[in-house]
Amino acid sequence: MLGQDVLSRLHCLTEQELFTLTLYLDIDQNIQSNRNRGYVVQAEALLKELKGRHPEDQRLREAAAQVMGAVEGLEPQGRTALSVVHAEAGLNELHEIRIAVPASVHWRRGAFLRPLLEAMDEHERFGVVLTDKQRARLFTVYMGDIIEHSDLLSDTTQRTRTTGTDQWWSQKRQQRHHMQEVIAHTKRVVDALHDLALREPFDRLIMAGPTEAASRLARLLPRRLHGKVLETVSLPITASRREVLERVLAVQERMERDQEEALVSGLEAELHEGGKAVIDLEAVVDATNRGRVWKLVYVKSFVADGGQCRSCGAFAVATSGTCVLCGGDIQRAPGFIDRLSQGVLEMGGRVEVVDGPAAQRLKALGPVAALLRY
Repeated sequence: MLGQDVLSRLHCLTEQELFTLTLYLDIDQNIQSNRNRGYVVQAEALLKELKGRHPEDQRLREAAAQVMGAVEGLEPQGRTALSVVHAEAGLNELHEIRIAVPASVHWRRGAFLRPLLEAMDEHERFGVVLTDKQRARLFTVYMGDIIEHSDLLSDTTQRTRTTGTDQWWSQKRQQRHHMQEVIAHTKRVVDALHDLALREPFDRLIMAGPTEAASRLARLLPRRLHGKVLETVSLPITASRREVLERVLAVQERMERDQEEALVSGLEAELHEGGKAVIDLEAVVDATNRGRVWKLVYVKSFVADGGQCRSCGAFAVATSGTCVLCGGDIQRAPGFIDRLSQGVLEMGGRVEVVDGPAAQRLKALGPVAALLRY
């Protein structure tokens, strides 16, 4: 997993005078254009355009060749690939990430890691407890990765049933004893969850397992943990880690769609009231150039042509002509929406890509919008 420790190391190794090459690449195999190694073509186009802006930079050309070597050997498992090259630091690394990050390339001092740091801030960490009457397994899920922390097994006797009247009192005692053991096991799971929350703090908690066991555990949770419970799902105690992960990601995706719907509703309200929001590409570009964009919002499939000033870096909806800010020349900017997103991030803003029902609502307004700072 690409964690904070890896990002800190990349930052320290590349924080030098000489430039670092950082490439974010969309490798999601659920997208048709990425299949049959389409992501290689994407990387070539990004690097070609970057080298065109620095035609005399031999270090960049050598770094680009190293990046392409790593990309060509990639067998995609995640949704985004991050490649960082700094020859003098002996750094040539490629990491896969299970979340989507806009494709972009950067040639600058220090590895450009803001998109990942932003994603880490926005993605919640999930705790998961999968339990039955005798066993409990504890997981955390973060940014598409799952870690199993504990597998507890308690000495819970099996519940027995008899039919003879002379054994009725014995059966009742056995049932009481069995229930005491079940409750003791449940309390042990609560203690383990408490310890996990201290060691690996999580934002949301998902209860999983047979319905009766999960419900019993939920009733015994202390208030601090009960307030984190998002959902209870039915899963066998023997479920594989992949099965647990898929179930959690389905819950997370549902939650994200709900949050996206709320975001679009907020946009609609701001637009109707003449508040802090703008719609359509030209208005969004203007707000970005003035540093007013707090959150850029666009439909997942949205693409657009646009340009960027050679002199001041301002964005434009035109692909040629004169910059309205400084009078410099506008040149076509491939991957314009990705560049615009990067510009917003560099100004301390946020980017939200919406899908599903929220995307349909946003399309009716215009496929790209922005919430403003003031």
